[in-house]
Amino acid sequence: MRFQGERQVQAPATRVWAALHDRDVLREIITGCEDMRPLTGGVYAATLAARVGPMADSYRGTFSITDVRDGSDLRVRVEAKGRCGRLSVDLRVRLLDTPGHCSTTLRYDAEATVGGLVSRLGRAALTVAGGHFTGCFFRDLDRALRHEVSVGTPSLAV
Repeated sequence: MRFQGERQVQAPATRVWAALHDRDVLREIITGCEDMRPLTGGVYAATLAARVGPMADSYRGTFSITDVRDGSDLRVRVEAKGRCGRLSVDLRVRLLDTPGHCSTTLRYDAEATVGGLVSRLGRAALTVAGGHFTGCFFRDLDRALRHEVSVGTPSLAV
């Protein structure tokens, strides 16, 4: 499955870039993220709980962030397995500062592969679920940046 799109976040690109490299922020904005532990630079062991239709499962695997072009382009890879199947995601994100505004446009292109029992739910259900997870990620990234004084230091207004 392929997901492409563009989202606007109300923060400058430098803050968005920092947030996308901050483990605590990532843990907060990835829907269902139960655990994220650093392994090596930019690579984490992660556990994600997900429900798609009647199936609920916990997926364990790796989550990695690679800087393609420092400050503007990054690549995220997820490889995980659960009782009901496996998940592989290859996501590329480009950050574009919006001139004259305190906002950033994020252009993304993701390729997701789902296998095992969960894949029997069908392409339509999985596409809806993928769109939901993508939407929640960018919505929660925007919220996290709006409610922080600086990345890693939450303000009292939640």
